[in-house]
Amino acid sequence: MRKRLFDLINREKRDYPYTCAIVNNQRMGFLDEVEEISSIELLSIKDREGRRTYERTLAFLVSFSVKKLFPNLNVSIKHSYGDALYGEIEEEEIDEEMVSKIKNFLLEVVKADKPIEKIELTKEEAIRRLVREKRFDDIRLLKYLSREVIPIYSIDGYSAYFAGPLLPRTGMLKVFDLVSYPPGFLILLPEREDPFKLSKVADRRKLFETFQESKRWIKTLEIMYVGDLNETIVKGEVSRLIKVQEALHEKKISDIADRIKERKAKVVLIAGPSSSGKTTFAKKLEIHLRVNGLKPLLISTDNYFVDREKTPIGEDGKPDYETIEALNYRLLQDHIEKLLSKEEVILPRYNFITGKSEKWKKVYLPENGILMIEGIHGLNPKLTERIPEEEKFKIYVSALTQLNIDRINRIPTRDTRLIRRIVRDAHFRGIPAIETIRRWQGVIRGEEKYIFPYQENADVMFNSALVYELSILRTYAEVSLRTISYNKKEYSEALRLLIFLYHFVPLTPDEVPPTSILREFIGGSAFKY
Repeated sequence: MRKRLFDLINREKRDYPYTCAIVNNQRMGFLDEVEEISSIELLSIKDREGRRTYERTLAFLVSFSVKKLFPNLNVSIKHSYGDALYGEIEEEEIDEEMVSKIKNFLLEVVKADKPIEKIELTKEEAIRRLVREKRFDDIRLLKYLSREVIPIYSIDGYSAYFAGPLLPRTGMLKVFDLVSYPPGFLILLPEREDPFKLSKVADRRKLFETFQESKRWIKTLEIMYVGDLNETIVKGEVSRLIKVQEALHEKKISDIADRIKERKAKVVLIAGPSSSGKTTFAKKLEIHLRVNGLKPLLISTDNYFVDREKTPIGEDGKPDYETIEALNYRLLQDHIEKLLSKEEVILPRYNFITGKSEKWKKVYLPENGILMIEGIHGLNPKLTERIPEEEKFKIYVSALTQLNIDRINRIPTRDTRLIRRIVRDAHFRGIPAIETIRRWQGVIRGEEKYIFPYQENADVMFNSALVYELSILRTYAEVSLRTISYNKKEYSEALRLLIFLYHFVPLTPDEVPPTSILREFIGGSAFKY
């Protein structure tokens, strides 16, 4: 007999900070039903999926609160912002008084400990319900969703589709806040390490401005949500979309090249997290700098890895390839100084098969030369501490997801980068998806420790995300993810990604130009790596 998971777990585990579980190697919410439990791992807000369940529930209740207070307005949850979610009221700038009203209503809903209902409907039934509620963005999404049973969550007559589980009761939301952040608002979340404390969100103005720029790109592309993208693909109108998106990238890179020339910078530093497309961005920027009469010399920090046996050991007892100490950065510092002094140097090349650094080729910086350094530690001050600040131009590259599933189902930026990496690892490096997923947590730790703290030091940020890319990556990633057996620990994450990718109508890469950043991951690039 099937019972709700919430009714089967220990009473002390039914409340905060626990939010969901991995049952029989599959992600499950407390509202999901299960017949037999052979294994269970309860997830709290400290866990990524546990935190997402908490975020989704908060987003649902904020949307519900707005609809009850202002029936003609719609909430749009745009993106994460540190340990917070940033949202807006569509077509209207929200003020502090409005935020205060929403917050007070939300607090009353939480205090009342109302039940949240999960209903599984056929696609036809779900669409009929959403038609009654005039939720046309959700309807466009569900129309093309590769699932015949649709989970709908409901509270006091307000319904919404969610791509993952929600909490079963409003009273399980213990730590949160709602604050004004023009032109929208922030939903403050608990601290990751101490879920009983409210997070403090640092002001990341450059990152926020980059997200706002991406919002303008979305309007230009006339694609707000996944349903819009799917409709464009099905109607055979995606060719123009791809061309305009790629042109937006080219225009932004051209603008950056102009700024570099105006600054008369001597060193361009390019950094960003894993699978952000740094390498292709650097090669595209190199072309635009040449258009401006400069002669770039591009150096990758990956070629400065120390011999494998000298790699520092991390807290988990494994080699830490993310730390700057994994690089022979002192040699790189020496090479930068010599090149700027017009001396010749012999660059190293790291052999990833043998794990050894090898001598590679002689290079020098010609007249009108400009040095480009690309790698995850490009913005770390330690790397270029001997170079005067006025001689540097710093660029941060990341795939900051422009597209959301719908108004309140956001697409985490890390999911896009993880899918990119799964495809690239399988395609170019012979690394199976199970191994990429296994390593991902270490990559995240490295980003948070060595990359993100320096992102606001950038002179400019470049968003490498492409609004159409997940429709193309779906076909590549799906094959790799399906190789992971159901009895492996990584299966729950693989299944989560597969369910996520089912929201996208698949698209062939025929129209993707050979200079696109996407080609770095799927192959067929015009650039040599």
